[in-house]
Amino acid sequence: MNPMTDPAPAQSAPRDAFALLKTLAERHRARQDAPGFAGAPLLDLSIGNPDLAPEPRWRERLQHYVGRDDLHGYGEFRADLNQRLRERFAAYYQRRFLPAGAPTLLDPQRHVVDLLGSKEGIFHSLFACLKPGDAVLMPDPSYTVYQSTARLLGARVELFACDERGQPRLESIRAEQLRGARVLVICSPSNPTGIALSPAKLDEVLDFARRHDLYVLIDRAYAEIAFEPPRGGVLGGAALPAPGALERVLELHSLSKSCGLAGWRIGFAAGAPALVAKIRAAKFNADFGTFLPLQCVAAEMLDELETIAARNSAVYAARMRRFVDGAAALGWRIAPSHGTFFLWAPLPPGFDGDDLDFVEALLDATGVLVAPGSGFGPGGAGRVRIALVQAEAVLDEALRRLRAWPALRRDAAA
Repeated sequence: MNPMTDPAPAQSAPRDAFALLKTLAERHRARQDAPGFAGAPLLDLSIGNPDLAPEPRWRERLQHYVGRDDLHGYGEFRADLNQRLRERFAAYYQRRFLPAGAPTLLDPQRHVVDLLGSKEGIFHSLFACLKPGDAVLMPDPSYTVYQSTARLLGARVELFACDERGQPRLESIRAEQLRGARVLVICSPSNPTGIALSPAKLDEVLDFARRHDLYVLIDRAYAEIAFEPPRGGVLGGAALPAPGALERVLELHSLSKSCGLAGWRIGFAAGAPALVAKIRAAKFNADFGTFLPLQCVAAEMLDELETIAARNSAVYAARMRRFVDGAAALGWRIAPSHGTFFLWAPLPPGFDGDDLDFVEALLDATGVLVAPGSGFGPGGAGRVRIALVQAEAVLDEALRRLRAWPALRRDAAA
């Protein structure tokens, strides 16, 4: 039985994309390390692990704070520093997502809690919303951590379809799916698709949640990796300024992608006070707070986040254009993303079958690993996710290997 391609047993949860990728990568590395290996070494475009590092001055600021003797205790017991961090996030949110002169939206104490990255925030947010037997609604496809976390909590995952533009089709949610539903989860811009909610669709999501008394969890980890300039200086996509949203919406934000701090682990949940309080209580019993020098640096970075993020976004945008154009020269048409550093690609011409088969064939022939779309849900079948988290020279090498793959040349010419 092939664990990668044989169908899952009845009643089992969908296979997790990351478990699939770990299996494939380990298998290829084992072959690569074996004597007489004649294939191509692994070139991993499957995981969204940013390669852009923070600028030297931010590392120097971290070293400065690490050098202080008073910043090595539990973060939880330096309320002054944590309050400042939350204040800086609230100020960032105000100037980034609301028009100039708008009333202050977020109370740092009631509406904001810092996180060890937004992935931790997913767990704590769902933990705050759900109890065993409850249902969580999410689009298909979606980031698999939402699904696996909900199942760990004993909740029922209810997937619903997206339209041809990648926007969630809330009208497709059936009455039985709403039974026991407590929360609707959205990612915008989306991992894996790179598609952002349109303003009209965001309004529809909020109205749907109000009518069905649902919490809304909006993962905004990629909010700053955007490829269109903000209109009037205001970045789109925020839900919290909408009337009534502060009572039922929680947004997750992260410095991982925008600032190249993935391994530093710093993010924020902002919104509904009831959920913020539950997350804060859970974290008090779980981790005792973020490393204090990191809190100090993050507070400073938040004051310059637009500039830092714009620089990184420009790098990802250039990589996207380069890869999309290179793939197009091979006959592989891939639409650019609205945001994120992911491409959500249909299978190349001639590969109309299983995306898992394509991923395995591509890896075996070229050493290039991409993520199978079906690992993010049934709606991802026939697609792959490509992570542009490698330097342009590496992406060019990936394209060179694709160009040399006889199967792709043959099918592109067919």
